Amino acid sequence: MWRYLLVLSFISCRINPFYTRTPEPPEGRRLNLSSPTVACNVVSNLKLTWEGLSPVDYMECLSEDFRFSPDPSDSTKFEEVFSEPWDRAREEAFARRFLDKNTISSLSLSLKKEYEEDRGDEHYFEYSYILQIQHSLDLPGYMEGRMHLTLKRDTSGNWSIVLWKDEKTSDTPTVGELRARF
Repeated sequence: MWRYLLVLSFISCRINPFYTRTPEPPEGRRLNLSSPTVACNVVSNLKLTWEGLSPVDYMECLSEDFRFSPDPSDSTKFEEVFSEPWDRAREEAFARRFLDKNTISSLSLSLKKEYEEDRGDEHYFEYSYILQIQHSLDLPGYMEGRMHLTLKRDTSGNWSIVLWKDEKTSDTPTVGELRARF
């Protein structure tokens, strides 16, 4: 009896219980990234997400307990910015402002691996980087330095960046300065 009433109520209200709704569009354009089951893929994905100006995909490269550590000279120069720890929330705010197609017209990130160490469930990389940006802001268009990346594997076997330490290698601005000025 109740079944008949339920069917009758659907028919009378013209509600289709099997109706599928139109999917919502994802936040921004998504990139075709490599699987994070290999540590070096996460570094490749970092490069692709910056060059593809995709903050959503970039944040997937970072762990929930991500930290950025600027070069000590940048910490001193931008003390008001780096006095508080640079965590995932601050990195996400930076990524949304920085990796914006309305702000940046093009970006090129060149990485050269200097060192790699597999520590089991932790992986360590050192990369020299050159970052070139075309933009209309009052920021340098050329940055270089060395990034020290520590990645950890989670329980599902996926790698993510837990620590990004920046090192100044010349008088050229670094990505630490970029974060501070953005």
